[in-house]
Amino acid sequence: MEAQQVADLINQVSFRPGWEFRADVMADGAPLVIVQALVETVNSDRDQALRGYPEKILLVPEAIIDAAEYVIADDLYTAIFQWIIDLEIHECREFFRVGPDKDAPFHPHRPEGQSAWDAIVREPVAEDAGA
Repeated sequence: MEAQQVADLINQVSFRPGWEFRADVMADGAPLVIVQALVETVNSDRDQALRGYPEKILLVPEAIIDAAEYVIADDLYTAIFQWIIDLEIHECREFFRVGPDKDAPFHPHRPEGQSAWDAIVREPVAEDAGA
């Protein structure tokens, strides 16, 4: 696909309330598109968790994609959807907290949280013996 076509398709994507997508063609002439997800949320830091998450923030994760990798719109939408899933998993890991100290055992920005997450996602899922 052409870069402008990819940007135009992404700019038409809507998701849940508090999410907006923006895409622009990179200026260097390459078939690259910069994509931003603007996500209204709350600060996930531990001190905020202990206070009930009072601080509202705007996250703006970005990705650069090669428009030439997409043949049809559904290919692009699948990639955007997977990016949303990856963003959601990342945020879930930040917000998943345990106990009165609000420990985050899978926090993606801490080495021990990353190691704990890696350990569970690598383990095979046990099959239901009753099935």
